[in-house]
Amino acid sequence: MDKGDDVIQSKKIVVLGATGTIGKMALDVLKKLKNFKVVGISAHKNVKLLLKKKIEFPDAFTALTGDRVEGVDFCGEDAIEALMEKTLPDQVIVGIAGFAGLKYALTSAKYSKRLCLANKESIVAGGNFFLKNVRDSNCEIIPVDSEHNAIFQLIEVEKSPINSIFLTASGGAVRDVPVERLKDVTPEMVLKHPIWNMGARITVDSATMFNKGLEVMEAHFLFGFPSDKIIVVLHPQGKVHGMIKLNDGTVKMLASKADMRLPIAYAIHYPKRIKAFEGFMPFGEFTFEMPDLSRYPALRLAYECLKEGDGARIVYNAADEIAVEAFLKKEIHFTHIYKIVERVLKNGWPKILDDYESIEAVDVAARRLAKEMVRRCC
Repeated sequence: MDKGDDVIQSKKIVVLGATGTIGKMALDVLKKLKNFKVVGISAHKNVKLLLKKKIEFPDAFTALTGDRVEGVDFCGEDAIEALMEKTLPDQVIVGIAGFAGLKYALTSAKYSKRLCLANKESIVAGGNFFLKNVRDSNCEIIPVDSEHNAIFQLIEVEKSPINSIFLTASGGAVRDVPVERLKDVTPEMVLKHPIWNMGARITVDSATMFNKGLEVMEAHFLFGFPSDKIIVVLHPQGKVHGMIKLNDGTVKMLASKADMRLPIAYAIHYPKRIKAFEGFMPFGEFTFEMPDLSRYPALRLAYECLKEGDGARIVYNAADEIAVEAFLKKEIHFTHIYKIVERVLKNGWPKILDDYESIEAVDVAARRLAKEMVRRCC
């Protein structure tokens, strides 16, 4: 064992959102990494699964952001901060979904050296405020989203100027349904994603491309490219996760199996690579095409929000989250998701927000308006 391995062996890691899709996959990865120690796991409400994971990782302290429960070490609004103070982790995997991830990512950055960030809302809603706070805490961000992880890997090793970046999209479960019939698709149809196994909201967002819109915003802040240099392409096979175009016209791409454990493992072990899971040979069909904006108007709206400033980005995410929840409950039609977000955005929102309280206030206001729009649709 060399000196580098000795250093890695002492790494302590906390998994936030341990009972969600990303969290469970992260713990699956960490079972195979003997040089990392899971010292903390958190959940919001799923106490049963959290305590089950505690059995698998007996050295981990537990935190629940919901109500106090017997057998959990830290509970309530300040549970994550208490978990961080107790464990002082080297790395934190932020697998918490939604806007709540922003608060807990900011907290984690104060105590850890690296955020393995799977919560895109942190960057979308937090923008420059979030990135500055993480940087001032001397903490680095390694993106876990498959597309941003791919772009990160491609940019890191490229020595030539990069002209533009490409984010790939599957198109979702109802990509072949005629546009005029989209209003009639059901949650059951939308949740059958053709490539990925993800949570309910992100699966719906894949079908509307709200998720890809959020990823465009995330890429802008993570990599510093202007919106016209961030291009979304449809790639139904889901084998290529990101591409970069160089000034001489060359395009480089990263291909891998559609398994989120691969980017998770890369983020944890960066800058080294490990072989923890079987890869694949990327043979077969590779197709790319530009998305039809009449089918995916949320994508066009995302580029507009990026230009409109902080408030618009926060609203785009918040209103979508409320609308998707209503769709999953069958309170609104699939096509109402976009209409609700568009209408909430028309209320006008501040362009610059530079503190958490202001960001949270916009998020709360947007959700309230979106819920009102949902009631009008019913």
